[in-house]
Amino acid sequence: GKAGGDGFSGAWQVGGFNASIQNNYDIEDDPLAFGALLRSRQSVRTPAVGAIAGITRNLASPLGQADSTVYFSFLIQPQGALHGGAFNGFLGLTLESAGEPELYVGKPGGGAIDRWVLEDRGGSRQHASSVLTQAGSTALLVVKAEFSASPNVNDKFTLYVNPTPGAPEPATGIVKQDAIFGVVQGMTLYSSGAMQFDELRIGQTFADVTPVPEPDSLGLLTIGFAFFGVFLRRYRKQAAGA
Repeated sequence: GKAGGDGFSGAWQVGGFNASIQNNYDIEDDPLAFGALLRSRQSVRTPAVGAIAGITRNLASPLGQADSTVYFSFLIQPQGALHGGAFNGFLGLTLESAGEPELYVGKPGGGAIDRWVLEDRGGSRQHASSVLTQAGSTALLVVKAEFSASPNVNDKFTLYVNPTPGAPEPATGIVKQDAIFGVVQGMTLYSSGAMQFDELRIGQTFADVTPVPEPDSLGLLTIGFAFFGVFLRRYRKQAAGA
């Protein structure tokens, strides 16, 4: 029922293919961090569960228009016993389409269960990265989605695992171009394993979804701490003189 953020048409709601659990996702005042990536104040956490869990949020502007390119990113951290929970403790994000297939990004429940992957939701046509999933280790997953101009040509998705925020888009990534996914109406947190999830972003460029604080704000922060240090030194001298 939470409805913060921009770009959505409503609040989080029950969703996800065959998901029978929804009340396992809790808001935490404990954001994830990854390098210099700009971050907010809260995140979402779920324990491992014994069945498929999912919550969905619809987009104000659907993705997947012909001959369009969008990017999306999120932070994710496996927690607890890796592979714990139903179906080897999968955890990630699904793009909700009207029909099959649907794209899944994250740690899978089959195949390369120790890697970050792109696959059809359910596990088919899996494309695995070389990066291991590790409990307690935060990953930044960025996907470039290139939707075909032709209804008969496969869409192309490129996964970048742990790119550097604020840097140019990597030259290479994990490519999946073996299906047509159609229009994407929403996004689903989809899991059975224990995880923390944060910073879901959608944008038109790689920079949009890997933002870092503006240099001016960093400068102001540095100046602020400098003045604080001067004040503290003066206070200590006065206290010593007294």
